[in-house]
Amino acid sequence: MRKIFVPLLIFFGFTLKATAQQPKDIMKASIPVAMFQATYAFHFPGLDNKTLYGVSHNVGGGFTFKTENNLLLTAEANFIIGSKLNVDRLEIFGEGITNEYGEIIGGAGSFAMLEVHQRGFHVQAKAGYLFPFLPNPNSGFFVQGGLGYLRTRIRTDYSRTLLNDPYQVNGDYEYGYDRMRGGPAVHLEGGYLLLNDTRLLNLSIALEVTYARTRDLRDYDFRVFTNPETGMQEPVGYTDPHKRYNDLYYGIRVTWNIPTYQRKPDDYYYY
Repeated sequence: MRKIFVPLLIFFGFTLKATAQQPKDIMKASIPVAMFQATYAFHFPGLDNKTLYGVSHNVGGGFTFKTENNLLLTAEANFIIGSKLNVDRLEIFGEGITNEYGEIIGGAGSFAMLEVHQRGFHVQAKAGYLFPFLPNPNSGFFVQGGLGYLRTRIRTDYSRTLLNDPYQVNGDYEYGYDRMRGGPAVHLEGGYLLLNDTRLLNLSIALEVTYARTRDLRDYDFRVFTNPETGMQEPVGYTDPHKRYNDLYYGIRVTWNIPTYQRKPDDYYYY
């Protein structure tokens, strides 16, 4: 952790020092700007993850430094939240612990109230360039590319079940069914950034795509299915450590920027 935080502190210190120089009018000249960010994205799935997950939401924050020459440097972290899966519960939990409709009987002897969601995170560093456009030299169209790490899993929520917890997926047993996978990710985005001297209306909107080369992060898959050749139920068993997935996310992102630049004082004339 120390190896991560020390470079980040140096980076933040450098950027804040750069923005603390003699203030210039952001509406008239290109200036260095350090910005904290709150960001939201709506994503569609593609390639291999489309067979498992539906649309998802991406919520997080980051820090961007725009240089005087309009280079963009960003560090960003986001949570992945999805409520729609493209597989039924029988496929998620297998035949070993469910009935033919994918329902699981809880400890009290009745069907447990389960909800399944997509959960994950994506951290990355990005670099890009701003092409100045209206209404000032610090606003305009931009492109950015990034490298990072992405991880997703299926989360089983049985909080609505009272005194009927499904012991089959309770605690550590959930890890055998969550299909967790992760790996390195590349990112590309393009959009428009608006900065001005009000400090409130500093927004960006972009179209983006993220590709991740992932692998299974669980050594064993607990699911059991009937083998059509033998008619016997067999576990999926150990996951293949060499198998790789091509996961794709694409959509639109809206970001609210909180800049730290100094405003140029208003001009006063005395006679």
